[in-house]
Amino acid sequence: MQQSITLKQDWIQRIQEVIAHNIPFQYQTITGNKLFVLFAADTFRRSGHEVCIDIVPTESRISCLIITIFPKKTSIEFTLRRHDEPHAIIQQIINSNCTKVSLRGCGTVVYSVFQIMDWALHSGWYVDNTMMSTLTQQKTMTKQRNTTLHIVIRKG
Repeated sequence: MQQSITLKQDWIQRIQEVIAHNIPFQYQTITGNKLFVLFAADTFRRSGHEVCIDIVPTESRISCLIITIFPKKTSIEFTLRRHDEPHAIIQQIINSNCTKVSLRGCGTVVYSVFQIMDWALHSGWYVDNTMMSTLTQQKTMTKQRNTTLHIVIRKG
């Protein structure tokens, strides 16, 4: 486990050295272990950097991973919970300098996601991406399946 942390930390340092010069970090590989650079990229994503990941086919029949991390923090993510108030999240978006917002809600919280979307779509934002999935939770003898909606919006 310690070796994987070190490898992730090495990637974090390498990425930080590049974006500190206000230029995007880009890395592509078809060989080696792609996990550690991916884990490091997620660290930057969680701190507000936009991270683009592409996976493309190659002639060698091995997929090529391409990661781009932008130096400016322009994105923010929200995983809505039942107690979250849509107007409070809207206010956070308004007060930020973000141009990309990720909204995720599960079950009845999807209603709150749509309230935020009603505001966003009439305030200069557009939908960049949507994804729907199911979160399955085992509760005693039954499985509870909650619909999860993930919407990425961008300022136009």
